[in-house]
Amino acid sequence: GASTAENGAPIYGALACQHNHKAMLFTKRRKRPSRLLQLLIICALTVFLYTLTRSHNSDHDGTALENSSALRQMKKSVYRYNICNGLSNQLLYHSASIAIAASSNLRVEIPDYYIVNGVQETSADVLPTGRNSVPFSQVFDSKHFLAQMRSLGIEATFVTFDFTKEQIQCADMSDVMRADAQIMLEVIKAFKPSPMMQTMIDQIKESFGEDQTDAVCLHHRDGQDWHDHCDRWKAMSRSDG
Repeated sequence: GASTAENGAPIYGALACQHNHKAMLFTKRRKRPSRLLQLLIICALTVFLYTLTRSHNSDHDGTALENSSALRQMKKSVYRYNICNGLSNQLLYHSASIAIAASSNLRVEIPDYYIVNGVQETSADVLPTGRNSVPFSQVFDSKHFLAQMRSLGIEATFVTFDFTKEQIQCADMSDVMRADAQIMLEVIKAFKPSPMMQTMIDQIKESFGEDQTDAVCLHHRDGQDWHDHCDRWKAMSRSDG
């Protein structure tokens, strides 16, 4: 039988989807579509974007970050940072770095990239390149994002990298720990799907049926690639002592 929420409203049964040995579980609720659902669907569409990058091999033109071996560059009241790895890492490092810049009253330069293939084959971070990433605006609404930053009193601009030079190292969890949690949350809320991505999200949601209003998405990783990845991380953890 159907279970019920605390307020007595019925929660409908689960719809399971299987794709490339990776299951996605959708549980319907009577609420308006959530931003979390949209972000999770973006994660599922990463494979599609990776296909696009195979023909997107040229480096982006634009303002390049200076060569540096430091974790961060703060010169002339500018805060510079880098992102790496998968969707969750990128969202955390964007929000933490922007929050740190805001707390320090610095203008922040946002990497104009979304890494679509951030799988770590080793313990090394996967930084953006011309082959593994697409512009931020292909996945997220960059105009909306900058407008939200301005509403928070944060001066921000998007920049691209000169991939012929050594890149700034990626932000890390120490940045997340020292960043203002409330500002981080506001930055996370500013991530809105781009028009292209929103169209794809709407098409996927329509396939659930007319009575679908909201869902919780559980991305269950059980493919052989994930088992191989876990084995590598176990080995690296043992070697780290």
